[in-house]
Amino acid sequence: MESGFAELVRNPAVVGALARYALYEVIEKPAEQAGLTFAPGVVARMVDECGGGDALPLLAYTLQELYLRAGGSGGTVTEETYLALGGVAGALSERADQITGELADAPVIPTLLRFVTIDRIEATRRRVRRGDLTPREQEVVDAFVAGRLLTIDGGVLDVAHEALFRQWAPLRQAVVARTEELRRRTELERWAQDWDHAERLNAYLLTGERLSVARRWLAQSSQTVGATPLVEEFVDRSLRADRATMERAADAVAVRALESLHTEPETAVLAALAAVEEYAATPGAVQALHTTLDASRLRAVLRGFERGASGVAWSPDGLRLAVSSDDGTVRVWRPDCDDQPVVLAGDGTWVQGVAWSPDGRRLAAGCRDTTVRVWSCDTWAELAILRHTAATHDREEGVGGVAWSPDGSRLASVGSDCAVRIWDADTYAESAVLRGHQRMVWSVTWSPDGKHVASGGEEGTIRVWAAATAAVVTVLTDHQDNVESIRWSPDGHRLASASGDRTIRIWDTRSWQVQRTLESPEVVNSLAWSPDGTRLAGGDADRTAWVWSLDGTEGEDRLTGHADTIYGIAWSPDGKRLATASRDRTAAVWNATETTNVFSSRDGAVLRVAWSPDGTSIASVHEDGSLNIRDFATGRTTGEWRGGEASDAAWSPDGTRLVIALRDGAAVVWREDDRDDAINLAGHTEALSHVSWSPDGTRIATGSRDGTARVWDAATGTTIHILRGHEDWICGTAWSPESRYLATSSTDRTAIVWDTTDGTAVSTLRGHLDYVWKVHWSPDGRRLVTGSRDRTIRLWDPFDATELAVLAGHEERVQDVAWSPDGTCIASVSQDRTVRLWDPDSATQTAVLGIHAGRVSGLAWHPDGSRLATSSRDHTVRVWTMADHDIDGLLHRARQRVFRQLSTNERRSFQLPDRN
Repeated sequence: MESGFAELVRNPAVVGALARYALYEVIEKPAEQAGLTFAPGVVARMVDECGGGDALPLLAYTLQELYLRAGGSGGTVTEETYLALGGVAGALSERADQITGELADAPVIPTLLRFVTIDRIEATRRRVRRGDLTPREQEVVDAFVAGRLLTIDGGVLDVAHEALFRQWAPLRQAVVARTEELRRRTELERWAQDWDHAERLNAYLLTGERLSVARRWLAQSSQTVGATPLVEEFVDRSLRADRATMERAADAVAVRALESLHTEPETAVLAALAAVEEYAATPGAVQALHTTLDASRLRAVLRGFERGASGVAWSPDGLRLAVSSDDGTVRVWRPDCDDQPVVLAGDGTWVQGVAWSPDGRRLAAGCRDTTVRVWSCDTWAELAILRHTAATHDREEGVGGVAWSPDGSRLASVGSDCAVRIWDADTYAESAVLRGHQRMVWSVTWSPDGKHVASGGEEGTIRVWAAATAAVVTVLTDHQDNVESIRWSPDGHRLASASGDRTIRIWDTRSWQVQRTLESPEVVNSLAWSPDGTRLAGGDADRTAWVWSLDGTEGEDRLTGHADTIYGIAWSPDGKRLATASRDRTAAVWNATETTNVFSSRDGAVLRVAWSPDGTSIASVHEDGSLNIRDFATGRTTGEWRGGEASDAAWSPDGTRLVIALRDGAAVVWREDDRDDAINLAGHTEALSHVSWSPDGTRIATGSRDGTARVWDAATGTTIHILRGHEDWICGTAWSPESRYLATSSTDRTAIVWDTTDGTAVSTLRGHLDYVWKVHWSPDGRRLVTGSRDRTIRLWDPFDATELAVLAGHEERVQDVAWSPDGTCIASVSQDRTVRLWDPDSATQTAVLGIHAGRVSGLAWHPDGSRLATSSRDHTVRVWTMADHDIDGLLHRARQRVFRQLSTNERRSFQLPDRN
């Protein structure tokens, strides 16, 4: 029987019937006691409107209102009385309105929305802890509890009946208006509870789009519909975890950008920019963007063309750039001013080449409609339209090239009529027609003396003409494909030609023999000589601008960044900049020479580097034992040491002398301006590995493979102390800022701090697991940093030998470490090819400053801490500039100097997500 009863009361229909029976009891008995009677059907209607068994509070004040309206004891509640009240809902609304009016400006609706949740499509009740409410919200709920519209049990609040938000118009309308926000809150609460129940595992935290939605919801909706502390904590933890993930991703992309810097500098800028913009502006990513921009040769980009840019020319004063385009315009631009270009229209026909007159007052352009157009550069008015005849073959390509004679008196143009036409620059009359080509002629050039014209085109030959007589001087036939571009050298002794056979030939104009042949991976479409004639530039079909050195060094340089074929290329008159025009609808200006941020060495690997105290010179020690001094501003060598095989060098504090450690065990104090006044420091029995000058300039320390360090009088060269205590050879020496203490590092895995007043050991630093290569003092003298072959950097208290921190991150042995002059940063270099920056206070890595192509062996801070020089086995000394704090300015500069966005494949190579 008990089992049958349990089954019965679990039946919803039975439970509903029981509840309704109970409601009858609740209504009729109190009414009978109060002397109140009901007209037929009124009680049934009240039960229907109240619904389930949680309606007792509703009935309480509904009965009270009906009692009053019926006249008290002995009265009868008619259907009209009940309808006039508005039924149960009307009583509820009237009570809610009354409480709201009494609360004046309290946040009633936002507070009550906390008690509503959306379950699928239905609004249902939601319990709220009173402690989760603000004082103002508690004031509201206390009033509604007193009015029996809310209930409280053990500090948990609930609505007395769902009719509150279904029947009371203000709250019902708010629920409808905020349905999506309420639904989102329900979802967030469910996710937060899952996270909490799973012991707050990170795997349950929000990421990606879900986190973005939650973040927006908190910002926009939490004040109106409320958020629990758990939800707020859940979203905050998700944001912090996501931020950490984004920061790690930013740093990883930044490192990959630096790795590509030497081969694809413009792509490296794009990747570093993406790291900052798409992930996070971490110190490492910002530094990478700063470093890639510094290394980039790109200086300015001109956009706005509707079709590809086809030709480019500098004004004679080097201030303006004219760019022709297939969109029918020539744009005249001032790259240094970044102003709006002057736009010259060519009646919509393709403009295929452009040239300035030598005096800079006129501009000529060849067009596909067989015309040459000439504009005034004073007024930008069109001065003349010169016409070629129609093509002599099926394809009409119009005018392919134009060139002014050196004296500006004549203008040459070539085109699809297979002719070279010479025009009088004053009258614009045709003065000569040079015929002999059988197909389209694409390029024309004058000899510097104006006596000859050379032309080349699709038939693969180059014709050289006497300008005065129109006679053919020679026909050059070595190319195996069409001739794309020809240019006469500034000295007149060479003619350069580029062909579809992927060669560039340099012709001797005295013998008309090929002097040199350059091979290109792709077809070069345009050529330009540097003003001094030592370099030749070419733009190819694979988006690359090439610069070949023709001064005997036989080097080549690549400028990459365009997204499509380069059709035009031109040197600035001072030879410092190159301009390119590309099918990618941009023109660009490049630094034509390598910056002084990179010093290449012909003496092999660079082992050590030292910056002069005034920051103007850099001394570098090379694997072959040579030492060079370069002027930092110009990159030129100002001094060389060839008096023995050097292993290290250090500047005197006043910058007048260098102490040079030698591999034969001696050191030399060398004055560059008086080489006969050298002081020899002799006494070690094996090669010197390190040398340093005391900050007060009075003493020199040397470390040797013989296991000793020596302290010398810098003025006389006499030995002051011989420091013995290491069990193997000494790799590094470093003076404390006040010049009293000397730290030495050794392959015996220790560093020792010595008091140089008496030559005694103060402390021994133990903890490294392998050779301790280098040691350096903090500028305040309170800490030491060491770098080891065990791949770690360690911070120490130098006097009690306490290890303060271990900095890990290098993947190979640490070769050198140094504190920045202001003490806020530590730099390190490693055989893993990286240059890294560390925060000594938090003992964390802040940035990978740069990456060499080979192992990095030495470093030196600029005296003002703004730059860092590093030496590498890739045969270079590189100077890295510290990023400033103007991130907005840095981003603006980067955006102004990029052509395009990364391609899908490039994004994947840098492990950036695909764009939607």
